[in-house]
Amino acid sequence: MEFSNKSLGLYLKTIREGLGYSIYDVNNLCSISTSYLSLVENGKRKPSAIMLKKLAPIYSLDYLDLYVKAGYADLVKSEKSNSSKCQYDTDITKIPILRNY
Repeated sequence: MEFSNKSLGLYLKTIREGLGYSIYDVNNLCSISTSYLSLVENGKRKPSAIMLKKLAPIYSLDYLDLYVKAGYADLVKSEKSNSSKCQYDTDITKIPILRNY
């Protein structure tokens, strides 16, 4: 379900405050600018996918769920297809590479 910018901002703010974090704490944890986070929380800016991916582990949320809420459903499909391509059916063996300088 896609949220409006205002609803998503309020959702993120409620979670942040519930965890006891200030905007400055979030800035220290993941280098998101305090002004940008404030604009997002007040519904004046749409959060970028990068910002959501940084916030998800701090807020203990699934970043793919945040993508859907922010309207990045196309990124969810892309992420899921990329993760399935990275799985191998065979064992991987590490081979050392020797270099002559």
